Amino acid sequence: MGLDKRQNNYRRETTKKTNANTHLSADQNAVEVSSLHRFYIVMFSIFVSFFSVAMPFFTDFGNALQSQNLYTGFMMTQNHLPYSDIFSTGGFLYYAVIALSYLLGGSIWLVLVQFASFYFSGIYLYKIVYHMTGKEEVTINTILLFYLANFALGFGGLYPVQFAMPFVFLSLWFLTKYFAGLTRDEGFIIYGLTGALAYLIEPRTLFFWLVSLVIICIYNVKHHQHARGFYQFLCIVFGGILVFYILGYFVLNMQILSSYIAQAGTYYFTHFALGKDDILLTILFQIFILFASGLLMGALTFFNHIKRENDRDDLIKSIVFLSFVFSLIFILLSQSFATYQFLLLLPFGLVLTGLYLDDEYKESLKRKSRRRKQHRRLSHKVFDLFLLRHFYLPCLLFAYGLAQPSIHYISSYHLNQERAQIADYIRENTDEKTRIYAWDSSAKIYFDASRRSSSQFPLPMVNTAKQSNRKALEDELLQNEATYVAVNEKSKQFPSVLKQNFSNNYKVVSLKNSSDFTVYQRK
Repeated sequence: MGLDKRQNNYRRETTKKTNANTHLSADQNAVEVSSLHRFYIVMFSIFVSFFSVAMPFFTDFGNALQSQNLYTGFMMTQNHLPYSDIFSTGGFLYYAVIALSYLLGGSIWLVLVQFASFYFSGIYLYKIVYHMTGKEEVTINTILLFYLANFALGFGGLYPVQFAMPFVFLSLWFLTKYFAGLTRDEGFIIYGLTGALAYLIEPRTLFFWLVSLVIICIYNVKHHQHARGFYQFLCIVFGGILVFYILGYFVLNMQILSSYIAQAGTYYFTHFALGKDDILLTILFQIFILFASGLLMGALTFFNHIKRENDRDDLIKSIVFLSFVFSLIFILLSQSFATYQFLLLLPFGLVLTGLYLDDEYKESLKRKSRRRKQHRRLSHKVFDLFLLRHFYLPCLLFAYGLAQPSIHYISSYHLNQERAQIADYIRENTDEKTRIYAWDSSAKIYFDASRRSSSQFPLPMVNTAKQSNRKALEDELLQNEATYVAVNEKSKQFPSVLKQNFSNNYKVVSLKNSSDFTVYQRK
């Protein structure tokens, strides 16, 4: 009876916010996305997914991390494992999906996975924002920002957090309904299941589930629901076990459990740095990106959205805000100018941005009403407000997000030709068991030559911000297990000890039209 009463109250409140296009479904438990807006989400998802580094003609646009992720998944098809043969910080399920795509015929299958991730993320983000604002104009523009941010900040896609986003948004939507009294406790099985899946794709999403669990516990204690809370906990554990039992079997069978915990499980939680740039400069850059992307204002105005007319959403808003703060810590301590790290903030930052846009939209309507001007219900008016409040810097950010990979591709065109030439030479003069190393910003040589790296760090700038990892890379190369070593002369911070070692134990191979690479062959 209590659940039915809450549903009826919610029905009366929400009906006031509905219109012909967006409304509650028949069971009154979920926001139904109109066919028009669902079409928008499909088209946005197709557009962003199309520009994927998984596409053969966009692969060379990828950065070092994207390239190494593809390499790691490909090596799994060759019986070389992440966490054991390759130092990896993504979840096991993430690399397994990449490996499966190669087994099916190529990385292009990942475009479908990416499309599904964007589509379901857009659907659930729509439901959450509309639930909190009740305005189509605000909701659809928040969705637009979601896709523009993925395009600008994470051009080419294929980042673990993008694959994990649907599970984060689904859990956020579940908790939104839970705190509104619109779902049953058995739904926590799905909550636990999605948490496990997200963790096995992008381990850093764990903070969201930890924050939400704390809030749920506080909520149950405050309402003296101890038995109910324990039952919810059992449901969460059961949902998690359904995933961990299956994936754990493969992890244990491959004998990579300890290395998996050390790399994917704890690395990002004990060492935040992604690069070695000046931390003050990177923080200033990150604050600018936060403001330009619109992710900052929502967080700064968060407390304006607490304790309003109806406080049923206060708890989920608090979860979103705290998850945003914890995710922000990863970015501020990253010592990197890479924009893809901001993708970790999107699920939480955009919900807060939606609330901020709702406030701005309401103020705009009040001003127009006072001036007795007729209001036009057009979605682009909200986007105009967003651009105006951010001094049109989002346009600059979008241009930067597009220009950065384009400039990288153009400047690397000659490098890619040399990489292909080197790969052809290595493939013709070695067998499949031969190990090589490419001191480079791309894994293209490994792919084209179909040869594995002699080090667990295939690319010297990925996962080597930690001093012990850099030392491990040097030690592995000093063992001279690589038959060929290709050194990009434009690469920064090439250790002099390695250069001296290659001079003593390797001979230089002369290749035509190879000016940017030095190729060493073991004597």
